[in-house]
Amino acid sequence: MLRGVVLASSLLLALPAHAAGPYGKIVVGNWSGGAFTNDATGAFSHCAVNAGYRNGTRMLTSITADFKWLIGFAHPNWRLKPGARLNLQLVFDRSSRVDVTADVKTASLLTIAMPDDSQLINAFRRGSYLELVANDQRLTFALTSTGEMLPALAACARQSASIRGPVNPSAGQNAARPPEAETQASSQARAEKKAVLEKTRDLIRVKMMTCIGREGTPMLATDEKAEVVAKAAMIFCKADVDALAQAIIEIQEHDASRPVDREAVRRAAAQSIQDVVVAQIVKSRGEMLSRRNQQPPAPTGGGRPAMSPSI
Repeated sequence: MLRGVVLASSLLLALPAHAAGPYGKIVVGNWSGGAFTNDATGAFSHCAVNAGYRNGTRMLTSITADFKWLIGFAHPNWRLKPGARLNLQLVFDRSSRVDVTADVKTASLLTIAMPDDSQLINAFRRGSYLELVANDQRLTFALTSTGEMLPALAACARQSASIRGPVNPSAGQNAARPPEAETQASSQARAEKKAVLEKTRDLIRVKMMTCIGREGTPMLATDEKAEVVAKAAMIFCKADVDALAQAIIEIQEHDASRPVDREAVRRAAAQSIQDVVVAQIVKSRGEMLSRRNQQPPAPTGGGRPAMSPSI
């Protein structure tokens, strides 16, 4: 049974070669799994978890090394046609229906792409139960701990980039590549990985600054120093601040191709973030005072000042 679970998690990506693993262990609610590597290259390929249900089906969730999400369903009694594509519906909590196209990977496994920030992944994250509808057949799954499982998978993908697994030369043709092609492929892979890391960092930065702007706005009109306001807002948004520091660490380790002094980088990143926030608070206060000086005082009420959109 365990071998079947591991194989299903590996096949979820339909790699040209089998996957080795799992490395490490992810356990969230009824989900379990870990990190996997490409059998042909030894490089980290994906993190995957799966959960079994009384209807005999296993539901699988995966994130690849380039941060692409998949959801899959496997049943030993299915007789699907590998390579086929199926039009299905996923219904969440009997209220939200998402039409999807599933790729048949094996006779007993199909997968569905879950684009980041799509209706599908958001419903999967927040729903209580899911119904898989195919023609007149309907399978129901309780969505236990998906809100915690998805971040755990994302953290696994971020932390597993340096994992190396065993290499099976017969699983691929990489061993026959000339050195120039191998070097070019490696450089391209590094460039693509860095682009993904930088995009992740930029998205986290926008999210953090939005949070700080929201939390810091009520304090703009006080007499507190900008440094105090910045520190207070950063405490309220600590999860985003920590995530940005972690993203900066990963980029530096990627550039150096070796581990760095994470605590030193974290302190420097936190100080840099605070400096940016302080500067934005000073700017926002200045704009607020300028608007006050240019406009006649409101007779009554009046909305509270807000930080400029850039923070």
